Amino acid sequence: MPVWTLHDDGSFDMAGKGWKISGAFPHLDGEALHPVRVDVSRGTGGGRIDYQLTGGCLALGFGTDAAGLVLRTTWRRDGAMPVWVEPVGHAAPAGLTRCFRQGLGMGGPSGFCDLPPAETINSYTVTGLVGAAVAVVLYTDDATRFVQQSRLERLPLFPDRLTLSAGFRTEAVGGAGEVELPPLYIREAADVWTALQGAAVHIAEHMGARARQPASYHWCSWYYLYHNLSEPLLREYLAGFNALKPRVPLQTIQIDAGYFPSPGDWLEPNALWPSGLEGAFRLIHEAGYRPGIWIAPFMVGNRSRVFREHPDWILRDPDGRPNGVWRIYNEPKVWGYRDEELYRLDTSHPDAMAYLDTVFTTLRQWGAGFFKTDFMFMGLVDSTTVRRHVPGRTSVEYFRDVLAMIRRCIGEENFWLGCIAPFAPFIGYADAMRIGGDVGASWEGGFGPKNMLAESLADQYFNNVWWQNDPDAILVRDFHLQLTDDEIHALALWQGILGGTVNTSDPLHEIAADRLALWRFLEPGDGGMAMLPDWDRTGGGVRYAVRHYADQDAWAVLVFNASDDACTVRLDLARLTGVARGTIYTWGPTRPPQSLGVDLTPVITVPQHAARLYYLSGTGTPPPPEMTLGGRT
Repeated sequence: MPVWTLHDDGSFDMAGKGWKISGAFPHLDGEALHPVRVDVSRGTGGGRIDYQLTGGCLALGFGTDAAGLVLRTTWRRDGAMPVWVEPVGHAAPAGLTRCFRQGLGMGGPSGFCDLPPAETINSYTVTGLVGAAVAVVLYTDDATRFVQQSRLERLPLFPDRLTLSAGFRTEAVGGAGEVELPPLYIREAADVWTALQGAAVHIAEHMGARARQPASYHWCSWYYLYHNLSEPLLREYLAGFNALKPRVPLQTIQIDAGYFPSPGDWLEPNALWPSGLEGAFRLIHEAGYRPGIWIAPFMVGNRSRVFREHPDWILRDPDGRPNGVWRIYNEPKVWGYRDEELYRLDTSHPDAMAYLDTVFTTLRQWGAGFFKTDFMFMGLVDSTTVRRHVPGRTSVEYFRDVLAMIRRCIGEENFWLGCIAPFAPFIGYADAMRIGGDVGASWEGGFGPKNMLAESLADQYFNNVWWQNDPDAILVRDFHLQLTDDEIHALALWQGILGGTVNTSDPLHEIAADRLALWRFLEPGDGGMAMLPDWDRTGGGVRYAVRHYADQDAWAVLVFNASDDACTVRLDLARLTGVARGTIYTWGPTRPPQSLGVDLTPVITVPQHAARLYYLSGTGTPPPPEMTLGGRT
């Protein structure tokens, strides 16, 4: 069990099996405290330090629980708080050689790096530190009011010294009084996966994470038609999908951006939708699917009716100008609209909130049962940097007010996918969450397959714990792509085995038969997710995903080569699956499985950007002919 050590000067240490973080001292807005007096009291398992300040007091409570250390912070003051309060400031880690950082939200960056880092590492909500035979995780279980951030950096005057800081963006809330910040937990485990997933489970329990919906298997209009979907095209696609034999069992058909005249005017369909959204939802429902809709609730275009008639609903800069997200004065305009500027809705304004309430209530009444809310980062703006209609609260508080309203309006039974969103404040509201940047039509690029692979790997520890992870649309079409056949199959199998959402935007009624078979093969089952052996060591090379099918006494093992060169590896299926014997089969959607025998250490070669899928049977039988990668039979 880790222990605290409190020093008379107000600094403190924490230490465990083979690791130590020493010399921590609280910082406010990046500067060490300058207390007029420090009072230290020690007790069993910890104690308390009071830092008496001019005009206030910062108190740290050091405790333990059954799982590890707990640090509690209380601020008593005569005026507003600082913007940043870091109870752990510039501490020195020892015995820890690698770190895991969690991105604030979609796109990260998340993943592992060696210590000391080449540049400052910022991590949000959950941070991992890895030693020779131990992993330490630092996190908070409460994201209802403040953004939690940990920072690993070299000191400018001492570049060889690595420091760890951890605390909260409090945004100078309130006036005189007392504020208790969320607790910081420090846990250790034998491996980093156990440590991180233990933190994720703790957070999920405290935040009331939703785990009620079946894995989503849906079609979204964006990644092929983009903003060009129309009512006639929708009719064509629905007829084409339903003509497939057998019918592809999609749950949802989701209309993406392009149906409105200007961002913000969500209930006013444009000329592409003569029957309106209500008519479109009716078509989808009658075709046998759940209607879905895309919306960016915080976004307002400068040419919208909302902006024209309600300029007071717009979030303002401190000088009173509209707080702009994008200014697009050249080609191309966003989604082909004429709006030259896009602003943020000020949801502290009661009338703006009432408008969003009406929008989501109406969409549900019209028939929508699946909601994709996009550009949600627009709603998380540091309150010290803007002028709100009703000030005095943090960005997280304003943000979660909107989330609570949306969930109330769309109903508990309906599916909610968050996108371009901060993760932690969303826990308890979303059924699924986009984790990686937009997929692309080629392997190259910063926010394409490479980002998806990195984030789906790093974020797997909270998949099906906080929500279903959404690695984004799977491209299986055989045209209008720069991806090779190997890349298409490898990416599809990787996304399909993870156990999160499975979705595409491709015209399934127009693609080749083998690609349609690949899409059918990805249909999710009733639960379960892949484990990622060696997930903290894979980098850009070979990575593994293993999924257990308990009812078949079998395992799927995917070997993915993300490197730019062919790789030859000796599989150790006993280590990857934890079983000592079985029969190995090749597996896939278009070729009959072939037995590779019972040697669990075959040598295989995987080309660049390609994958190989194997089925390890404990009963010696091949996979059932109709079984999908998701486990549905």
